[in-house]
Order: sequence, then structure tokens, then C-alpha cells
Amino acid sequence: MNIFKAAVAYLLLPACVSSFTITSPSTVNNRNAVTVLSERSIRSDADKEYETLSRRDIVTAAGGLVAGLCINGLPANADDSSESFASLAARASQMSKVVEEGKDLSEETTEKEKAAKYYDSRTVYDFTVPFEGEDIPFAEIIHQERNEIKGENGEVVKESVKVKAILVVNMKQDDPVARKDIPELISLAALYGRKGEFAVVMSPTDQGYFEADTSQLIRLKLASEYGYGINPATSTTDKVNILGSGCHPFWRYIEGQGRTPSGLGRIEGNFEKFLVDGKTGRPLRRYPRNYMPFDIKNDIESVLAGKALPPAGANWKEQWRQSSKDSEKDVYRFQKGLNYYDQ
Repeated sequence: MNIFKAAVAYLLLPACVSSFTITSPSTVNNRNAVTVLSERSIRSDADKEYETLSRRDIVTAAGGLVAGLCINGLPANADDSSESFASLAARASQMSKVVEEGKDLSEETTEKEKAAKYYDSRTVYDFTVPFEGEDIPFAEIIHQERNEIKGENGEVVKESVKVKAILVVNMKQDDPVARKDIPELISLAALYGRKGEFAVVMSPTDQGYFEADTSQLIRLKLASEYGYGINPATSTTDKVNILGSGCHPFWRYIEGQGRTPSGLGRIEGNFEKFLVDGKTGRPLRRYPRNYMPFDIKNDIESVLAGKALPPAGANWKEQWRQSSKDSEKDVYRFQKGLNYYDQ
């Protein structure tokens, strides 16, 4: 603290003294006032004012004091050094708080603060998705049923849902990854969707790598080639935009709320997957293009059991790093000016 006092005095005295012209007794008084302010105030009030400030706030406050005195001159009540110093210190402290509140995300920012930055109170159930030419509520496309048990006063004491876990996927039928992912998605739906507790929703798009077929033809091909869509737990929406100013609201929401480990919302490749909690309607975790559906089994089972998600698989972050590389050179990447359509 003594080192800091000396530093403040060193910064304060020369800068402020230089702002006065030594030509009259009043100037000498001003100069004396500066000396009194820098020495007596620091001794008497710095301990009180700065004990509650962090090291960074102290530096900011010192800078504010020097700037305030040198630009505006000494306050009218310069002789009352305790009051003037306290007033300036309070103002500088307030300025530092404003800077703190407006800071960008940094390494010191907690995960909760990062999540709060992008938080949206809506859920997937607040959106519709296109299906066979009509906008269908998302709850309807997954055949969601919500049951409520009410108490004597009519308040809801317990609530349950039929579909507890949902996997949302952006797909491309002629992408080589489809030959691996779609059969595994069907297997997951057969394993966990027997009682209707799990659902898979895929959305094709013309973005990324042009999809020549119509939405209806895509559904027919998926059913004939894979058997996808026969199980009620599997469904495919009409083609949608998932990027740009024409992005479908549902996809804009799920990309923003289910971000990559690096904080990216925008889709980088086909077959990115979003695990959604069926009860809350909130995205829980996002998986990269080459992360196989079977690798999500533990996460799905945790959601079905009403438990917190386990740590992500060992290859989860590694696959995200690989996806970032693929997004720059892969044929099926989403790159503006190449195969990324804004509308």
C-alpha cells in the first residue's frame, strides 16, 4: 500500500503542478494546495478509499485523479483536501466500474457469465418447423405429451413429459457422413424411442452443399434407403435455411443456445447434432459433424434418467478442432461465396 501511495503522489504532483504558471502568490497557494492534497490526503484518506478497491481499480482511480486535476484544475475547495480527494476518488471508482461492466468476454469470465451473455428464455416449444408445406409446432412433430399433477389449490405439483430427450440434426442425404450417421440415428431411435421417450428430428437445407431433391423426395429416399421415418420417433422437416439473414427462427435459436466449445453459433458442416432436454426444451450439448451418434448414448441415457450430463467424451473436443479445420477446406463445408446462400 505504501508503494502505491508513493506512486500516486509521484503521478499526481508533477502533472498537476505543471498545469499552473508560477507568477503570483495565488499560484503559490495553488501549488501548496497541490502539495497538501497529494501528501496529506493520501495519508489520511487513501487507506479508507482504496482498501475496498482491487489493484486494477486503484490504477484506474489514480489515472482518473491525474486526468481530472490536470484538465479541470484544482476544485474550489482545494484547501479541504480530505473532501476533494474523496470526491475525486469516488468519481474515479465509479468510472472504473463502468469500464468493468462494459468489458468483453475474457479468460477470467466464468462459464455462467458466458452462458448469460447468450441466454434466451425461449425453448424449442416456442417455435414451429415446416413439415409437408405447413408450419407445425415443434412439440407436435416429436409427438410430445405433457402431463401435470395439480394440488388441492390448483397449483402444479408435478410435471412430466413423454419425450424426455431429443436429437436435432442438420442433414444432407448425399454427404458421405450420412451413410454412417443415419443408420446409427435409426438404431438410437429404436433403442430409446420404444416408449416414445426419445426423438430424432433432421432438417435438410440447400445451404452448405446444394440439395437437389425436394423435401418430399428427400423423405421418400430416406425411407426407402435407410428405413428412416418409419419409426414415429424419427422425422424430417422440410428444407430450411440454417444460416444468414434468412435463417429459420428455430435454427437461429438452437444454434445460438447450443454453441460449440469455442462459442461459435453458426453451423460449420452437415450432421452437427444438438441434444435437447425434452422437459425444459433447452439445448444441452452440441456435437460436431464426425462425432458418431453412438458416442452420444451416455448423454441420452442421462437425460432419460433425469440426471446431469456426464463429461463429454474424450474425442469430443478433438472432433470439434477437426471440424474447424474441415470448415476451411472440406467439400461439404458452409463457406460464404462458395456454397453458402444468404437467402
